[in-house]
Amino acid sequence: MHHPDPEMKQMRVFQDALRHLLRDKGMVPLDCITETFLTSAKAIALAAFQSEPLFLWYDYFSVPQDRDSHDQAKAIQSIPAYVAACSFFFALVPYIEDQPLSPLSWSHRGWCRLERVVREISADHTWILIKSSTSLEVVGTAASFPIGQVGEGDFTVPTDAERLGPVIRGVVFHKLRSCLKARDFPGYRRHLNLQSVYFKNLPVEPLQDFVPGFDDLELGSSAASPRELAVARFMHQNGFRSVREVDSAGWTPIHYAALSGNAELVVGLLQQRAALDRRTSKGEPKLGVPPLVSALELALAYRQHDSTRALIEARAQLRGALYPAMQIAALADNPEGIRMLCAAGADPVGRNLFGFTALDSAFILAGVAAREELLRQMDFEASLLSCVLLTAMLYRGGTAEAVQRLAGLRADIDFQFSAPAVSPFGAVLAIMSLQHRLGRVTAQTEQFYHYRGMTPLMAAVFSSQHEGAAALIAAGAKLELRNCRGFSAADFAKRRSLPDFLEQGLLGDRLACQRVTTLALATGTGGIVQCTV
Repeated sequence: MHHPDPEMKQMRVFQDALRHLLRDKGMVPLDCITETFLTSAKAIALAAFQSEPLFLWYDYFSVPQDRDSHDQAKAIQSIPAYVAACSFFFALVPYIEDQPLSPLSWSHRGWCRLERVVREISADHTWILIKSSTSLEVVGTAASFPIGQVGEGDFTVPTDAERLGPVIRGVVFHKLRSCLKARDFPGYRRHLNLQSVYFKNLPVEPLQDFVPGFDDLELGSSAASPRELAVARFMHQNGFRSVREVDSAGWTPIHYAALSGNAELVVGLLQQRAALDRRTSKGEPKLGVPPLVSALELALAYRQHDSTRALIEARAQLRGALYPAMQIAALADNPEGIRMLCAAGADPVGRNLFGFTALDSAFILAGVAAREELLRQMDFEASLLSCVLLTAMLYRGGTAEAVQRLAGLRADIDFQFSAPAVSPFGAVLAIMSLQHRLGRVTAQTEQFYHYRGMTPLMAAVFSSQHEGAAALIAAGAKLELRNCRGFSAADFAKRRSLPDFLEQGLLGDRLACQRVTTLALATGTGGIVQCTV
């Protein structure tokens, strides 16, 4: 029988993390992406874990592992209830030397995706990422990890995906009903139209006619064309009266239609004079959707290729407002979307207002398919690739494979970041650094405070991406370099719990890091366990 933690090495990390939560003072900080997208999110004081007894529900221990057990089937059905009801939800993702693990590998496992999706749909959508005994982060937005649905996940037993279809369908059903009961109509519309995303590769049918009464409408007569009938049904189910109506979330019907992936519906709305390039006036931070996005950008973000194609054929704008459409496709690891944008004449560099590119976006969340498509579309300069390496190490792309790929393309592993003071990103650095000096100490302000002169190795240690740090040390990264604040990579390590191989590497003994990197490149990522409280 497959055991995700046969020597209980991850469990020991979890025990140490619990001791930290129960005995120490301070906060569990927000992860940098959550801090960017969800301004209302709050760090969690360690005192919150110490105020009353904690009861643990640990999925591997709490779900019977006998596959033919009736008890296992009942336990699987109960997973959403436990995940939704718990006060604290943990994803346990320490790096274990002889079985490479990471937040990225966790995000690919089908069972973990189920629990993550359930948590993100729940009323309390936040959860805590445990990367080491003292490196914990509060995650509050779907943008912190690659978009990936349950049916697209990795399963040790492939038929497990079929067993989870009814579970996720039930979760969506209850979410739709609770949104309507709370009169949260934008929330209802989002989840209703994301069904094709939630149920992708699962043997379940979407929920139809959730709002009764459509058969009584005049447009439901046989005189209407199939496309007109589809538009009428959509308008009824979504509670819209006009194709240009703006709801309380600042979205119009065509934005929700883009989420659904239904190209015929998109074309039908455009024929009825829906505004092709209308941008949302508000974002949806829990989903990682910023304000001022178009229907095309929503379709790209959720890899809805049919609606993307229909919108591009209708000559939707490609440039974007806050982010170029190319960058959104890259963040979503959407190579097909990138190909369609390039064929329509979009710039594959996809640079935004702050100077970051679509390739940065692909590496931030380790979007291998998107990055390879971008690299096929054009040759990137070595200086740009060096900056991309730093960006990858700061967020979720800190893997040995990413270091190997970028170094092979001539990226400088000892690149030190700089930005003109008179530039949009230079202004951001100045403002956030000032906030940090004045006492607003968060993961994000600390990152910007140290940004100038930071190297990829410093970034990997700062963000606790141990595999990436090991790969950089193994590749010969300089250990003595210092950033604008006089910090070296070893200085960032002083307040963090590091695995032995990384401690040795930062002292100059690179052999252990070379061994770990060789193993990571040979085996890829392994299993992750998680639990809830």
